[in-house]
Amino acid sequence: MLDPHERAEQLVLRYLDHVRTHEPVESTRLGLMERDGELPDLAPDALARRSRDLSVLSAEVDAALRGMPVGGVGDAREARADLELLAQELEYRRFRLDVRPRFVLDPLAALETIAAGVHELLRFAGDDRGERCRRVEAAAKRARRVPVLLEQAGRLLASAPAPHLDVALQRLPGLIELVRDELPRRAEALGVDVSPTRDAGEVAAEGLEAYGALLDELSDEPAADWRLGPEQHAITLRAALGTAMSPGQIEDRARTWIRQVQTEMAELSAATWARRFPGEPVPADATERIRRTLAAVADTAVPRHQLVDEARTAVDEARAFAAATGLTDVPPAERLTVTEVPPYLRGIAVAFITQAPPLRPDAGCTYYLSPVPERWTDAQAASFLREYNPAQLRSLAIHEGYPGHFVQLEHASQHPRLARRLLTRPAFAEGWAVYIEREVMAAGFGDGDTSAVTGDDYRITQRKLELRIATNALLDVGLHAGALADGDALDLLTCTAYQERAEAEGKLLRAKVTSGQLCSYFVGGEEVSDLRYAVERAEGSAFDVRAFHQRVLSEGTPTVGVVADALADDAPALRPFAVSA
Repeated sequence: MLDPHERAEQLVLRYLDHVRTHEPVESTRLGLMERDGELPDLAPDALARRSRDLSVLSAEVDAALRGMPVGGVGDAREARADLELLAQELEYRRFRLDVRPRFVLDPLAALETIAAGVHELLRFAGDDRGERCRRVEAAAKRARRVPVLLEQAGRLLASAPAPHLDVALQRLPGLIELVRDELPRRAEALGVDVSPTRDAGEVAAEGLEAYGALLDELSDEPAADWRLGPEQHAITLRAALGTAMSPGQIEDRARTWIRQVQTEMAELSAATWARRFPGEPVPADATERIRRTLAAVADTAVPRHQLVDEARTAVDEARAFAAATGLTDVPPAERLTVTEVPPYLRGIAVAFITQAPPLRPDAGCTYYLSPVPERWTDAQAASFLREYNPAQLRSLAIHEGYPGHFVQLEHASQHPRLARRLLTRPAFAEGWAVYIEREVMAAGFGDGDTSAVTGDDYRITQRKLELRIATNALLDVGLHAGALADGDALDLLTCTAYQERAEAEGKLLRAKVTSGQLCSYFVGGEEVSDLRYAVERAEGSAFDVRAFHQRVLSEGTPTVGVVADALADDAPALRPFAVSA
């Protein structure tokens, strides 16, 4: 009979087999190569088999958990944590397959599958030529299968919520350009025969154009409801995000945090007023002070063609500061690439990071930043650039790069347990990035020669971002578990969080399309901060913040509860990048 540790490992491998069998695009993302040239089968009988296999595996995981004692230590604790993470993952996969089936309710689902399927094969520039040739060949095979997948998806699609349809139609041209133009360009750059990729690209483009015609027809029909409702939203929070906080707790804590941050911003604005506006009296109205101060920071916006270069400079500054302060061990710089978001991935998030495949842990991460869309008017571009001004780009560099997501994800990629590389939870990932931003601010980023941006500009911007993450949480809960109207949502973003109109409109669209995700920043930041305060209280004068950070980074990307159990069990700190510290 298998012991609990072996049983957990066996079930994690079963999960990996399930992905390999049913989800070739996800297999590629994880680092499996056997099905790199395939797309998923969306035929009803194939989806039914996937559902049955998920149900069986979920039942076995639940049974294993029931037979495992709570409160174990060492390997027993690790095994239970692995199974808890696996149970959440399976619950959310079943939710998206059976309860709220994506391919039935969301026209983006098929396009995201295709984009990810091709992008995952082309995004690694550091591989040797032979591997890049193999990946281009596999991408061409995938492209040839696009019409079949879209035909199946079209038969499944029963509704098209307006926000999802808008993003789908926005992404279509970029996706067509990917298969029709970029795929042959990659083959040409490698010096191989371009004909297979060009032919495959044409086949894929024709399928995408036909799917676009279907979406155009759907746009004339009554739009489906995009709101999840309280019950399904609660499942998303628990199973997808990995948070223990309820919607009510999220709202209460977010409103309290907003009031506190607004008070701090009013004080910061008053303290820097004389430098920013010499000779002008300090306005008595706090809102006016804050708006004028933020407007002065926004006035430093760079031209649209300099945005990505400025973002790279910000990453360099964040790395230098992280290394100098020793807040965490710092992975090698060559493991992070900074680039523009490709057109076929635009329309939802302005900035994001992708991690190394769990089974290819040395592939590194990519930090993506959206450029200003060419179709935008000068007024739209100016609004966007004022929001993503140099101080804001520093905050993004810290959050996405050093010592935020990149540092955390690179540590997680080196975790010895397969489950901790495969099974990740956004609440902890975003929580770490939010928490460590606060630590960087407290450590004095922007002061002296640490940045081309002044400390005053960075601090007021960072507090503005604290308002953003709290209002994001209110937005997500209000839209999907309540009945928040668009006008009230935009007022929340522009008035309470001082966001530019273009950014607020983009955030509203993102909240409708990606339910739950916008809560992850606030709930994660609160949970990681709660953990820090609990450990600090328990350890008293012996508490070492840098040691705490390395212990937290040693646990992969699980729930904060799993990290708390590991720290209570005095789990050892893993330091794969200690030499680079």
